[in-house]
Amino acid sequence: MLTKEEIDKLIAEAPKDEKGRPVLPDDVFMQCYHDLPAGVMSECGYWANGRKGYMRPGQKNDPKTIENVSKAGKKAQEMNAKRRSWAESIDIFLKMEDENGVSNQDKIVEAMAKRALEGCVGASEFLRDTVGEKPSDNLSLDVMTDGDKELIANLMKRLNDRPDAKK
Repeated sequence: MLTKEEIDKLIAEAPKDEKGRPVLPDDVFMQCYHDLPAGVMSECGYWANGRKGYMRPGQKNDPKTIENVSKAGKKAQEMNAKRRSWAESIDIFLKMEDENGVSNQDKIVEAMAKRALEGCVGASEFLRDTVGEKPSDNLSLDVMTDGDKELIANLMKRLNDRPDAKK
């Protein structure tokens, strides 16, 4: 086991990584990782974590992992900012114009109108529904006549007049 002075001397003389952190040989690191200050690395990439032991690369508090997660989060934010919804993309497409100033929306309406004139029922329904003249899909259930209402009243009376009926 190395003394505190020997460990401090090893750290001071150890080569540094690109960020200026000391890198110790693996055998020395594993022998005294409990006594190393946090931030000292082994050659194979383990980090000293002060009195807690050591961390492998990719563990929760590893600075490289934190840096990589941060980069990934920033990249995801950029991608989400660029992503469009279907509605936005369709709206952009419909507003695009050709060299004559005719929009794609106008071209679609013209093509559907031509198909409707040729006898295409689906095209004519599309045009009718688009302008807001779609027939109602609701059915009216108010078809009871006065005779039906009278019949129901007589049935209810007969049911209530039975001897076994609960009152």
